Amino acid sequence: MTSSPPLLPPPLLSLDHDDDDVIGGTSRRQRRNTHHHNHTHPLHSIQSTMDKIWTQISDTLMSQCSTNNQLLNHKQLPPPHILLPSVVSGTLAFYATSFSSQYIQYKLLKISTGTRPVLIPITVGVATVAMGSWMGHLAGLGTAAAVATTTTTTTTTTPDRRMTLGMSHWNRNAPDDLIQQCKTVLEEKILPMKDAACRTIHEMTRPMMMTMSSNSANRKIHKERKEAWMHAARICIIGLLTYKTVFRSNFMSLSPSSYTARGSFARRGIPIITATSSSPPRSSSILSSSFNYATKSQRDTLDKIGRRFGCHTCGSRLLFNKLPNTKKIIFHGDHIPPVSVAKQINNRWYNRKLGRIVPQRFYPQCTKCSNKQGGLLSRAVNAGHKNLHVVGGGSESYFHGWRMRLGHFTGGLVAAVSTVGVIDDDTNNETRWLRSSDDEKAALLVRSSRDRLRSIQYWFEDLLRDVKRTIGDVWNVK
Repeated sequence: MTSSPPLLPPPLLSLDHDDDDVIGGTSRRQRRNTHHHNHTHPLHSIQSTMDKIWTQISDTLMSQCSTNNQLLNHKQLPPPHILLPSVVSGTLAFYATSFSSQYIQYKLLKISTGTRPVLIPITVGVATVAMGSWMGHLAGLGTAAAVATTTTTTTTTTPDRRMTLGMSHWNRNAPDDLIQQCKTVLEEKILPMKDAACRTIHEMTRPMMMTMSSNSANRKIHKERKEAWMHAARICIIGLLTYKTVFRSNFMSLSPSSYTARGSFARRGIPIITATSSSPPRSSSILSSSFNYATKSQRDTLDKIGRRFGCHTCGSRLLFNKLPNTKKIIFHGDHIPPVSVAKQINNRWYNRKLGRIVPQRFYPQCTKCSNKQGGLLSRAVNAGHKNLHVVGGGSESYFHGWRMRLGHFTGGLVAAVSTVGVIDDDTNNETRWLRSSDDEKAALLVRSSRDRLRSIQYWFEDLLRDVKRTIGDVWNVK
């Protein structure tokens, strides 16, 4: 690690309190004296315990935020001309990985959101996010190395050379000078940027390709290889957590949309509840199906959901169909599973014996996808298809790989986290940076990035350890 303080791991609040330390506004001695006099309801006791735990966690997070603000004031973040290109390149790398994965599912694997068991599209989505996060990290780190090379080249260019380039730029009557200037830019700017990016990416992935043969299986190589794979695992975990918690995206949404199942863009639906008059309401009545169309109030709600999140199959919000001063409903209520699919599943012998009815929900769907679904099911029913739930999936599903989605910014965020402070940590000493060779610069950037991710892991482990200790202290006091 370098001498500069890390960005993310701030000092945590100390939880080793004595009898006079305060947790949740009262001291331990006061709580110990009043513990035997308070006989409250168990639910109140649990609520009080959770409030104290939340107070302690909030104080810890506030302390971390204030420390991060101090680090920002000390210019620990790289400047925008370094950070923004890394974020953009990481986002594009994640988008390319997602597009490739969905194309393979659509053409080769025949996987869609309606594939059963549902664990298959979810697993493919998890693998896609992990791979996209790793590719975003490599793209961001390579971009940071390229921008750092450009900055170094600019600072080492002499004033006379810059004046000559500027004069040739304004001399419009000299095509030879313009061609020479383009060659100079190519040789002094573009090619060094490409070489620096490729060299850094190769240095990052080189230990992962090492073979543990009998001749080279020494302790140093084994340690370097293990550290490289641990770094990749940290990147993948950060990407998975970011995709699921920050952007609140579904792993199944990275598969093509099936026309007879919940689509990739489904966010909210309306449960179809049918209460029976012969029996009192119970939880199983929620699972009853209704083959009727959506009511007026349900259509209005579905239209609002569709205008906000789009069609659950293709994701279109139909922005050009939103005419001013009109209240025309442009999204339909789509039964999921569709009526014909639900009837076929309900008529199976084991469902009739057990009295089970498949649950259904309404999701907003545009007219184009609704007509496509109706045509597919009509042909399948007329052909006597025995498994209607597979209709509309596979090669008949909707491919939406070209559409940019919020979850694709996971690669940009991972690139930002893995490159934050990397340039400042290793290029702060300009003399050391300029005297280093190209391979040494790549090694410095890679080592700094690995140390950055390792510090995040240690910070998170300390946070979990302190939260666990806080919960134990508060619970023992209660």
